[in-house]
Amino acid sequence: MTFLQRVRKCYPDALGNAPLLWLSYRQIYNFGQSLLDKFLAWADTPTSIAMAPDEEEMLFAAMTKDRGCLLIGSHFGNLEYSRGIAHRHPGLKINVLLYDQHALKFAAIIAQGDPESRMNLIQVTDVDIELAIRLKEKVERGEWVVIAGDRVPVRNNGRVCSARFFNECASFPVGPYALASLLQCPVYLLHCFRLRGDYQLVLEFFAERIQTDRRNRQAAYEGYAQNFATSLEKQVAREPLQWFNFFDFWDSQRPAKTQGGQRSTA
Repeated sequence: MTFLQRVRKCYPDALGNAPLLWLSYRQIYNFGQSLLDKFLAWADTPTSIAMAPDEEEMLFAAMTKDRGCLLIGSHFGNLEYSRGIAHRHPGLKINVLLYDQHALKFAAIIAQGDPESRMNLIQVTDVDIELAIRLKEKVERGEWVVIAGDRVPVRNNGRVCSARFFNECASFPVGPYALASLLQCPVYLLHCFRLRGDYQLVLEFFAERIQTDRRNRQAAYEGYAQNFATSLEKQVAREPLQWFNFFDFWDSQRPAKTQGGQRSTA
């Protein structure tokens, strides 16, 4: 309900005039529908996914590179529907990092619908050096890595930074950007959600490489997190009832920051 209140305040036309209680019910209903869609996406290869021509060209260009890439997704929409990419390109392997143990159990169940899937699900509690080395080897073989950019680590280890999201300060994980700096590969943002009844895949170039140094590492992470938050907000505002991050996301005790700086492509 708090999320919907923020959406209505920032984007009055996004939710119409319906009562927030009714909209909250619809959001939960949409979440249930997304679970069914996840199963269907694993039981059969998704084919009816719309994509802008320039973004589709970017996607194909990324596939032709010898080196893999990092995709930062979110709990907006249904990323499982994007798995059709792997089926259309037999040589492509995708590794998905899951922070939620329950999500992994659910994924194990729906994966029975396609034992030959090349989607490798990896449960993690945090992005550490050991995991980064394993993923770096995969990227160097041309594999892709997918990580959520809107879920803080399971362990409360302080590896978060603040970014403005729907005009309020929220905590975002630094893991995706720390991982990207170790992988030294291209980074993209990936969204997949229903739009007018059909799934829409949105791919956005984020950075050719992410590099930081010890002196300004946290500031750099905050800049990247703000860029991610700005992009995510833009997409979520199109279909607010499809953002399924039901955690206490905002920290209302901290003052809202000004918009982050320019996106780095270093």
